[in-house]
Amino acid sequence: MTREVVWDHGVSLPGHQLWLDPLVVRSFAFISHAHTDHARRHKEALLTPQTLALIPEARRPRGWQMLGLGETMRRGEGLVTLLPAGHMLGSAQLHFQHNGWSVLYTGDIKLRQPGRIQTFVPKADVLIIETTYGRPHFRFGDADETLELIARWCRRALDSRVTPVLLCHALGKTEEVMLQLSQYGFTFALEKRCVPCARQYAMAGRPLPDWVEPDGEPIDDRVVIAPPVGKDDIRRLGRYRTALISGWAKDPDFARLFGADATFDLSDHCDFDELMDVVERTGADQVYTVHGFTEDFARSLRRRGIRAWALEANEQLALAL
Repeated sequence: MTREVVWDHGVSLPGHQLWLDPLVVRSFAFISHAHTDHARRHKEALLTPQTLALIPEARRPRGWQMLGLGETMRRGEGLVTLLPAGHMLGSAQLHFQHNGWSVLYTGDIKLRQPGRIQTFVPKADVLIIETTYGRPHFRFGDADETLELIARWCRRALDSRVTPVLLCHALGKTEEVMLQLSQYGFTFALEKRCVPCARQYAMAGRPLPDWVEPDGEPIDDRVVIAPPVGKDDIRRLGRYRTALISGWAKDPDFARLFGADATFDLSDHCDFDELMDVVERTGADQVYTVHGFTEDFARSLRRRGIRAWALEANEQLALAL
């Protein structure tokens, strides 16, 4: 069938030989962005030029077709268009059309950006949506207001001669936080695991504000950014305070796990309300959830009268649309 969605270690449109962020290597697959949980060494991959540039060479697909954001290509008898997803540099939604029928796969998506920027979401008959924060208690504060709070926290630490340390994922989150905080006049020092990612970001076309590596360089008056896991290098800083920058700040147990002094819910994913907005904007009459709180979000949609299922709940699940 050409209107079939399958879960088998990843989402597939089998009638069109198209895999969407599969968990295992496939002959042809769409890679929505460069994070390691989505990028695999497929025989051939469809991805944006920025995503390809951000994937380390050792993990790159063996072959690729690059498609820019806003561009369309033919895939079998259908048309594929990639659209910005707002998650990180190069991240893309995939919109597939065939004989008047359309599917939108969001990949990791962020709807509302700092600066009041909104990610465009097209209409679709079927929506396949990631639900990392698919429970109602994941409701984040206004991104610009949260950014202002982070800036004040950093400034207070520096004024107290204490080094502010922001705990962020190395690829994507670190660089976007740098770009957003640079408007407040901050400069940065990056923990060693963030350094290769920052260099990749710059090479992929996103210049970054002033930063140094802590080793051998003075970091007075700089904001340090480090991954949340493994803080040995941070302990050499002397006096410092840490803040976890993540949507998981809304989960007290998760926040305590990292032992941060402060938490801020600035996220590169949609919160619960944004996910609901994505569903509404597509106008989809069938929704399939993948990743994260899939069952919870599908249940919330069904309570609102929307046909929704957790696609990955059952391996080898074929759903005739």
